[in-house]
Amino acid sequence: MLPGMIGLLLVDHGSRRAASNTQLEDMAARVAARRPGFLVTAAHMEIAPPSISDGVDRLVAQGATEIVALLYFLSDGRHSQEDVPHLLAEAVARHPGVTGRCGAALGPHDKLADLLLERADC
Repeated sequence: MLPGMIGLLLVDHGSRRAASNTQLEDMAARVAARRPGFLVTAAHMEIAPPSISDGVDRLVAQGATEIVALLYFLSDGRHSQEDVPHLLAEAVARHPGVTGRCGAALGPHDKLADLLLERADC
């Protein structure tokens, strides 16, 4: 493994609608374009593949030594505070020498307020 290689793991809830899951892959591509030196992939907490464990495995296989979960959740609920950190810790523990941490949920944030107003054309 390369020392200090960061892997960004975008995580959402997961959906039975394939189109919804594809939106996370689109966002992962947008993040990757903004951080070309990072490894980036998407994963779902439940319902649809790939799982958080699969995403961690994929990033580690590409050389990641630090996994940062980017939470694609609007608020700090149980999933972002408990479920995802737990699943991430379990997945990372299977890879000696790899660390993991979670970023914060998306909101509340002024940029989200601006985006809401933009989307409503107000």
